[in-house]
Amino acid sequence: MKKIQYAAFLFAFGLFIFSSPLQAQYQNLTKSDSAKTHEQVGQVERISPSKKSKKKVNRIFFGGGIGGGYSTYNSYIQITPIVGYRLTQKIQIGTRLTYMHQWYQDVYGKKYNSDIYGGSLFLRYFFWKLLYVQTEYEILSVPDYYSADANATRTINSLFAGLGFMQQIGGSSFLTVSVLYNFLDDRYSPYSNPLIRVGFGVGL
Repeated sequence: MKKIQYAAFLFAFGLFIFSSPLQAQYQNLTKSDSAKTHEQVGQVERISPSKKSKKKVNRIFFGGGIGGGYSTYNSYIQITPIVGYRLTQKIQIGTRLTYMHQWYQDVYGKKYNSDIYGGSLFLRYFFWKLLYVQTEYEILSVPDYYSADANATRTINSLFAGLGFMQQIGGSSFLTVSVLYNFLDDRYSPYSNPLIRVGFGVGL
């Protein structure tokens, strides 16, 4: 009986001695794998933002144009700075300031020089590549040539709608050409229908 107990003791002691290095080795491997896993997670965390980073979009843009018109009784030059914002890749909104110097000749041959100024809000929707539809509402202060008061002015409203084309000309710069029709045209309007606008802009 004592021999059996002694043999069992030796077997248990030997099993303990033999299993200790294996356990230590297992713990080292576990720590090493854990460290590698943590390092890999850290690498993923560091790399992920660069993979998910997107090309910077120029949301704000500004620009404008210089234009003019000529007819038998009415001629003008115009300066129109604009500031706009890209809501999405297809939708743009913005505001346009307008200053215009006009030469006008009435039916009796009398000539007038006047300054016209105002502002507008516009909306553009790109329906196919670089082509867009545009609507614009404008308010202008114009001279009242039909008044007995030579300094009289009146406020006119214009509602434009039409088509346009945008072309990139390098970097964030672009060129726009629009053909718009004024649906609130009246005899005080300085514009002729249709209105053709050419402008330049740059994104920020």
